[in-house]
Amino acid sequence: MEPPNNKNQRKILIVDDIAFNRTVLQKILSKSGYELFIATSGEQALEVVELKFPDLILLDYMMPGMNGLEVLKLLKADPRFSRIPVMFLTASDEMEYMTEAFDCGAVDYITKPFKAAELNARVSTQIRSLNDAAEILKRVQEQQELIHILAHDLRNPLVACRTLVELIEEGDGAPEVIGPKVRESMQKCLDTIELVRKKGLLEEDVTRLELESLDLLKQIKGALHGFEDMLIQKGLVLENKVPEGIGVIAESTSLIHVVISNLISNAIKFSYPNSKIEISSNDNSEHIELAIKDYGMGIPQNLMPIIFDPKKVTRRAGTLNEQGTGYGMGLVKKLVRVYGGDIRIESVAKSADNRNHGTTVFVSLRKDS
Repeated sequence: MEPPNNKNQRKILIVDDIAFNRTVLQKILSKSGYELFIATSGEQALEVVELKFPDLILLDYMMPGMNGLEVLKLLKADPRFSRIPVMFLTASDEMEYMTEAFDCGAVDYITKPFKAAELNARVSTQIRSLNDAAEILKRVQEQQELIHILAHDLRNPLVACRTLVELIEEGDGAPEVIGPKVRESMQKCLDTIELVRKKGLLEEDVTRLELESLDLLKQIKGALHGFEDMLIQKGLVLENKVPEGIGVIAESTSLIHVVISNLISNAIKFSYPNSKIEISSNDNSEHIELAIKDYGMGIPQNLMPIIFDPKKVTRRAGTLNEQGTGYGMGLVKKLVRVYGGDIRIESVAKSADNRNHGTTVFVSLRKDS
């Protein structure tokens, strides 16, 4: 569960069979800007939870039919709702039941008659806990992105280094020719590590990722350097139609090693052997639109709405069972947005059209004026 961070968007479900209690709770909590939902019974409470997925539940203990403790047990038994905090509404003479309620997972209680200051304080404590949990989850996702950069984007230059060293060992290459290529690959590794260091600060201060004018063709060629062997092994023809002299605004290391590299890697991964990949550009007034097109397996329609969602893993095997982490596109979109651009995808899955299938990714980058 990842509720929104703004408390004004927090959803609270009030469950009480007495109209007066519901009215009082609504009057007090509405002043804090929460979105409030009402249930008059345990059975109705479960229906509202299913439909609205509240962030916090204020649950009356004693109700006719299904009582509060029974509702709590059912919520905790359901993985979808087990982490929703539940606070009990109870009369002072019902305190003996609270021990069992806490044993079953309740987080707090409020006694009747309700006091506005106490109610607001206890609810605010739970909301702060939710916000803290959401922030921790956000940090975890950022760390996953950093791990993805290291795992995915260090691999190609390191493989290239290994291949070049093997050529020297086997006597198939002149050291004076291969040496500079090894140094270039190692520099890419160092650049990626530096990017990870910067990325750790990205959420706190976007200006720490320094944007500059870049030659788009040079950036594409820098990314393609690490994919030569993969293209050859899969028998793919790559047509780079981007002309010289196009300037865009971005940050070089992340554009090469994360944005373009991820898109080319995906195009290779999901292309069928002996097919083609096309890279082109289009000048749209204030933006340059970079397009990377493959004729591969395409993206299923059920994945299209979540392809850029960092909270959703969209891991799929490639046409030759190549594996990936499934986190790359969320990071790509985040960086493109930092550049002041945008990204979109058009795709037709082979399962939907056996002839006209494939994927085109369009990356809009600000033009260097």
